Amino acid sequence: MRAVVIHGVPGVGKTSLAARLLDTLREQFPAGQVYADLQCGTPGRGPRPLLTDALGRLLRSLYPGPLPSELEERATWWRSVTAGCDQPLAVLLDNADHAEQVRTLMPGGRGHLVVVTSREPLSDLARDGALLHQLDAFAPPVALEYLAHFAGQVRIDVDRAAAHRIAELSAGLPLALGLVGGELAAHPDRTIGAMATVLEHAHHRTSTTSHPPSTTGIAVISSLQLAYAGLPPAAARFYRSLGLLSFTPDVDAALAAALADLTAQDAEHQLRALHEAGLLSVKSQSNPVRGTVYTLHDEARAHARDRAEDVATDGEREERTRRVLDHLLQTLTAAERLLTPEHRRLARTYRYPPPGPVPFTDAAGATAWLQAYAEHFLPAVRAAAAAGLHAMTWQLAHALWPWLRLSHDYAAWSESHALAADAARADGDTLAQCEILGTWGIGLRSEHRSDAAIDRFTQVLDLARVAQDHRGEAQALHEIGTTHLAVGRRDLAAQFLTEARKLRGDLLDAAVDPDERRAHRRSAALTDISLGELGIARCQGEEAVALLTKARDTLLDLPDLLDAARAGAWLGRAHALTRDHDVAEDLGRRAVRECTALGTPRWTARSTELLGRTLLESGQHSEALAQLQQARDLFAPISPAEAERIESFLRHLESNPPDGR
Repeated sequence: MRAVVIHGVPGVGKTSLAARLLDTLREQFPAGQVYADLQCGTPGRGPRPLLTDALGRLLRSLYPGPLPSELEERATWWRSVTAGCDQPLAVLLDNADHAEQVRTLMPGGRGHLVVVTSREPLSDLARDGALLHQLDAFAPPVALEYLAHFAGQVRIDVDRAAAHRIAELSAGLPLALGLVGGELAAHPDRTIGAMATVLEHAHHRTSTTSHPPSTTGIAVISSLQLAYAGLPPAAARFYRSLGLLSFTPDVDAALAAALADLTAQDAEHQLRALHEAGLLSVKSQSNPVRGTVYTLHDEARAHARDRAEDVATDGEREERTRRVLDHLLQTLTAAERLLTPEHRRLARTYRYPPPGPVPFTDAAGATAWLQAYAEHFLPAVRAAAAAGLHAMTWQLAHALWPWLRLSHDYAAWSESHALAADAARADGDTLAQCEILGTWGIGLRSEHRSDAAIDRFTQVLDLARVAQDHRGEAQALHEIGTTHLAVGRRDLAAQFLTEARKLRGDLLDAAVDPDERRAHRRSAALTDISLGELGIARCQGEEAVALLTKARDTLLDLPDLLDAARAGAWLGRAHALTRDHDVAEDLGRRAVRECTALGTPRWTARSTELLGRTLLESGQHSEALAQLQQARDLFAPISPAEAERIESFLRHLESNPPDGR
């Protein structure tokens, strides 16, 4: 393992140097480059949540499958995934503050490069073989050369004494010099001497405050103040608004428009103006969903926040935060209703209703938007909870349903839903509590935390019965039964699933509204799938065939193609139990084709596995092994636990070959 720690004071250019280094070495690391900002200055976030978030971002860049929620397990997965890389990888860990934090994030395997930036030396990492590099400020000749890059050599030569004074007041820091240089470039008629005088005044004001910062801090703040003072009023107001937005890791035109109540075109204009003034840096250009994405340097963010607090009116911070949260909620809700139309619709309350249409019209666009903004979702829920916005907190978490199903980020799933459950309770909304607890339970079950999942579903059941919410009651019964089935508790599964099916049938019989009838038909069919799966586990082939045939026909009629394919995969297994092998194989192969066409990796893998088991029972051993191996390989990137389960079965077959092999 090769590691380099670049340390130095704020504004000295640590991140820029690290990025330039990795760009220079790009060809030596063909597995790619991954990045995590450890955000050590993030208020209110302890070290474990920060590391959990960072590991999630790193893993997501290499691994598309579900992520465990616990820090230690994520660290183990990170080492395992990187140990399995065929080629070397480069990792940038930005803004670290202690050695143990870096050790937790170290990849496994050989040949990788880790570049760390920190304000601290992190000298303890030298024991691990890390190269420590202190990045110093520019020496005076280099500082003058850098300043000439902005102002031109002629202007520097006209008044070299003043240029030396600017370099001295800027402490040789690239950030400070760049801000002053940007002002000189924007005002070609301004002399170097005049700029030095203005900077001296800013330096004096900063150094004579009641709690003056360090020498380098004075240099950075004075330069920021100089650049800020040169902004037009609209750009200065916009800059202050960015300082009030503490929870987003970056900003683009859409977020900025929501924040400042501007059109997207005006927001993009203001972002470019701040970038030209050196107050914003470009994080990524030409993002296919977001356009140009900008970020504030840590010192600029603090400066913008301080300027905003100097002049902010009562409630302005809350308004800016709420505008962005309303924007995210509206867009998340549109994605939720497009991608998961069966998800129970709950109220949405906007204080500042976003004016424009959402930026997508189809499922592909909604999915791309979710992936592009994924890093904003959990911070948004946290911000809503911290602000005491109870309805916003649970509504955001409820709208995250399609993203959670897509990402399987169990840490984000549990944290967002824990905050949302408390918020729904404080809001006095029983229906919201039921929905949040229910989807929380689904996440826990997917993470194989079955007892915790059943606890959440039981809370839903109790709340629904008190509220006489029969739909919620049936859903809770179904989920409890399905969870018991997943861990092999067949008698308990039968008890809860049978009760759920009866209640869903009663709701269907009583429904008049077409949309309501469709929802109840689908719900009843889903419980029939689970009952059919239970029948297969109990070797009750004929009963399972009847249940699954009915479920598949209903789901095809609705249509719900994914769940129909699921029913077909299990129906193939049910026919195998009745020894109708030709029909079983035909249904199994059809289910694999349907799941593949629908682009559902998990059910493509599962249907392939079920087909393999059917072929094994019909004596087609070679083809069965090929299907089971393919299922294992399909599961590997999305669920290592499932891949290991199939691998264990394959090892058993190798040791105990079926008769006739």
